[in-house]
Amino acid sequence: MNARIRILSLAVLSLVAALPSLAQDRWPSKPIEIIYPYPPGNDMDVVTRLLAEGMSKRLGVPVQVINKPGGGGVVGFAEMTRAKPDGYTIGTWTPGPGISQIVAGNTPYKMSDYQSVGGMLINDFVLAARGDIPANNLKDFAAWAKKNGKPVIIASYAPAAVPALIAAKIAKRDGWPYKVVSFPNPSIKELIAGDADVSTAGAEGAMSYAKAGQTKILSAWGPDRNPVFPNVATLKEEGYGDLYSWGGMAAPVGVPKDIINKLSSVMMEALKDKPVQDQFKKAGIPALPMTADQMSKRVVDDSKWITELMTELGMTKK
Repeated sequence: MNARIRILSLAVLSLVAALPSLAQDRWPSKPIEIIYPYPPGNDMDVVTRLLAEGMSKRLGVPVQVINKPGGGGVVGFAEMTRAKPDGYTIGTWTPGPGISQIVAGNTPYKMSDYQSVGGMLINDFVLAARGDIPANNLKDFAAWAKKNGKPVIIASYAPAAVPALIAAKIAKRDGWPYKVVSFPNPSIKELIAGDADVSTAGAEGAMSYAKAGQTKILSAWGPDRNPVFPNVATLKEEGYGDLYSWGGMAAPVGVPKDIINKLSSVMMEALKDKPVQDQFKKAGIPALPMTADQMSKRVVDDSKWITELMTELGMTKK
């Protein structure tokens, strides 16, 4: 009798232990939410929604995009990190809420609270200068900035925003003084108004101003040359390093690896869909088809230089 009870007990324990994997095998069995931590309507929001449609078709369940803006992406990203790690809540992210805001001490979460799902797109920033500045590249601009006699005003989102940090890294290496001035949506307009000397602007938005001679594109940021400005060198080509801002998807830590791999796989497939590719072309945004493992490495690399620079600049959490 005792032997029979022991056998039954072992059978029950085995069944209980198998329950998580059984639930995992049935994943997904209900709608998936993608938390988008910025307001609706911008290019990354549009791409996220198109990707959600492609992922939904492949997974066989609805994939819904929920906008949760606030705190430069921190509010929505924080909600994603707090979600149950079952693969039903993921989030779009950039290195702002995912790296620099953490280093600055502005988040309720740590880098160990999330994991990468994959890369999505390159935020196609350029460093644009006023049209009257006698410089067409970073070398010429450095020479002008050193002779200017006052700090260069950099228009960007905030000092701890990654585009501003990339500009600061350029300034530090080339030896010119600077000051970052925050604007809600930095563009060429700050240059034309005389409120800034350079701006971390979007490539597509800068194109018409560059053609009109109202701005000069000093560098374009991405792993490859930007199709909007094919004659402008990347920072890597100029010897500054492989520096650029990106958008991707992440999940709470604890989501099983096989679910992460599945999410990453369908995301990579959806990136190839015609509506997504058409949006990239329309917006002039390069795609960034990085798997979860590739994106994780990118995050490690970016975390290193961002932490080092912010520490040097005294911008880290005390």
